Amino acid sequence: MIWSNAVEEVFGINPALLNDDRIGRALDAIAPELDHIVGSVGAQATSMFGLDTSRLHWDMTSISLYGSYDQIDADHSAPKFGHPKDCRPDLKQIQAGLAVTSDGGIPVFYRAYDGGAGEIAQVVGTTTALQKIARRRDFLLIGDSKLVSYTDVSAMIAMAPPVSSPPPRTPTPSP
Repeated sequence: MIWSNAVEEVFGINPALLNDDRIGRALDAIAPELDHIVGSVGAQATSMFGLDTSRLHWDMTSISLYGSYDQIDADHSAPKFGHPKDCRPDLKQIQAGLAVTSDGGIPVFYRAYDGGAGEIAQVVGTTTALQKIARRRDFLLIGDSKLVSYTDVSAMIAMAPPVSSPPPRTPTPSP
């Protein structure tokens, strides 16, 4: 095969060593450093290309998983049943959140969350992390209607970043 010749020629790796077990071990090895890796790449791109971090777009999605996942590592997000966006409630899932710059769509923030984590509950912590990345209090956070709840908006007013989001379909009552 052409790709197997290229792997050996370009990377000096025997293609037979590249299997799903090896890739899984590699992903396990970088998992503890993922935040640093994503942050470093985003910071380098922001610096090198002069990207504007005054407007950041953030959203979460669910990733459905197959398998039992009986042994959960406490240092990683736990697969759980939740409200999957792919309408597969029979599968466990994890949640993934991603923030990108407005100019260029460069990822500057990534987090994995437990499968049952509600998006609304992640907004304040994410906003705090994004303020550090943007290096300014007054950046504009753009997202979907999950940004709008009484608790989140109250907290963000105190934090100062403006928020742009469509209104929620179902209003969240104030406490």
